Amino acid sequence: MKDYDVVIIGGGINGLTAAAYLAKSGLSVAVFEARGQCGTHCETIELGTPGFLQNIHATWLATAYAPAMYDLDLPGLGFEMRGTDITYAKTFLNGRNLLHAMDITQTQANWNKVSEHDAAVAMKALEYNALNLEEALEVNRRFWYGAPSEDTLGRMYRFLDGFLQHQGHGGTTGDDLLNMTGFEVLDLLFESDEVKTTTATCGWISGLPPIHRKIGALAAIFLAGIGGPMGVHTARGGSHALTHALVKATAQAGGEIWTTCPVERIVVEDGRAVGIQLSGDAMLPGETIRAKTVISNVTAVPTFIGLLGEEVIGPDIASRVKQFHYEENVLFGAYYNLSDDVEFATAEYDPGVQRAMMGYLGGETNDDLRRHNMNLVSGVIDDDIMGNWFVPTRADPSQAPEGCHTAFIWVDVPPVPRRWQGRLIEGGMDAWPELAEPLADAATDRIEQYAPGFKDKIIERFTMTPLDQVRNNASAIRANIFGGAVTPDQWYLNRPVPGVITKGASRTFIPGLYLSNSIHPISATWLATGYLAASEVAEDMGCRDQSWWTGRPWDWFMENMLNVPFNLGVGAKWLADESSAGEM
Repeated sequence: MKDYDVVIIGGGINGLTAAAYLAKSGLSVAVFEARGQCGTHCETIELGTPGFLQNIHATWLATAYAPAMYDLDLPGLGFEMRGTDITYAKTFLNGRNLLHAMDITQTQANWNKVSEHDAAVAMKALEYNALNLEEALEVNRRFWYGAPSEDTLGRMYRFLDGFLQHQGHGGTTGDDLLNMTGFEVLDLLFESDEVKTTTATCGWISGLPPIHRKIGALAAIFLAGIGGPMGVHTARGGSHALTHALVKATAQAGGEIWTTCPVERIVVEDGRAVGIQLSGDAMLPGETIRAKTVISNVTAVPTFIGLLGEEVIGPDIASRVKQFHYEENVLFGAYYNLSDDVEFATAEYDPGVQRAMMGYLGGETNDDLRRHNMNLVSGVIDDDIMGNWFVPTRADPSQAPEGCHTAFIWVDVPPVPRRWQGRLIEGGMDAWPELAEPLADAATDRIEQYAPGFKDKIIERFTMTPLDQVRNNASAIRANIFGGAVTPDQWYLNRPVPGVITKGASRTFIPGLYLSNSIHPISATWLATGYLAASEVAEDMGCRDQSWWTGRPWDWFMENMLNVPFNLGVGAKWLADESSAGEM
């Protein structure tokens, strides 16, 4: 087996992002993936009847923010995004709904009906960002696609100082704000539960639970609270189209991808990572592959405890890594093949809810969400089912037979449930097979409550439990979807744990070993962790200065957000209301 400049352990989308960038930079690159195909958390499969495509994990594709859209020309490699003009919708039992739209006048009109005060807060936030657009973009670029630094935090604090003054909260500083929970920030800014809960749940699905300080506050301010356009998309043919494009980008640049090649260990000589050894079960059993640089795209515990071991990393780092936890950001999914679209009862209030491909139901008040979040960290499945719903076929009808739809609901759950419906649960994660159908029944009943007639449209139903996710991807410890729990002790400068990253975002304390998972910000479809790893490896190997490597975060979205096809699978009945939605 030949040697490489770079070997990458794991063919997830961020590992592939790093591979494509580095291969395009002229390095010899090989990706070694344990499974038979790449993109474990970015899959689209037929769970039942042929023609119904389900995205069993990544569904909200935030790739429009990524520099890779330009640098790797993902659209030119077959990655065609599809969206809906309503980007997020929360429907309520009081008959109302709250919407985020690409057109801010539609958002404003909808929010005004719920709370003129809260609509004014959102407009003032947009006004502040418009007056400070370059700084707003730069702070976001540095924070989400840059190495963690105190300088960036200071710049964010100053930006938030101005935001608070513009909102009339001059007695509160940016530092004060980021030391609040998301719930506290929402109580500070807004008055209506509709706006508070919609904002909280949108941030939550972005990976930033509102119960936590700093993390929840960031979600409230940057990800959802400003009321502006968001990059919410699926892809033509489903989420796996992103994986396909990144595989093509890697292969076209000369990179190699080896599937069915689980890695047994990272080879370290004289304190430096110099390659990998494959498992005896690999297609190349027991083979040792040498490289100048190793990037691990598996999560922190399997990397340091499994592939390196305490004898290599030492007892101090081993003890810290063993404390890295995966207990939050875990989902249970109920997936549906449908004969028709979901029709929410609140469409009578604002029909825009029928033009959203994603949203939330349940959690009527901020107190409901607080209880739900507290239950999660206590090992309790909430009796009051709530969760994110998706109807991807509203954006991309190719994911179902003509006239049909797919939908699913994600319910945040503890990975190891201790209690549900007043009874103790034993067995740890092995309890999930017995819980799957009863929990799916409860979730289905809950959807029916918000969308009467939903049950009559179900052709087939499937479940995906946390145990199923672990079996599908051994690196996803406890079925965590972001490479490790997003909590204040595992965030920004501390991610994954102090002492692992010594400089920048991805460089570890072992020379030659970099991470593209379990690092800042989180492993997700905006491809930031893969981009950061590629950037730092390229800098260290002297090939970062490339004429094509000029994309900046948010540029593609800002320049193309209105060019993405919208509402291709929305029924004509609801499209008729589209032009007048902003006037309601």
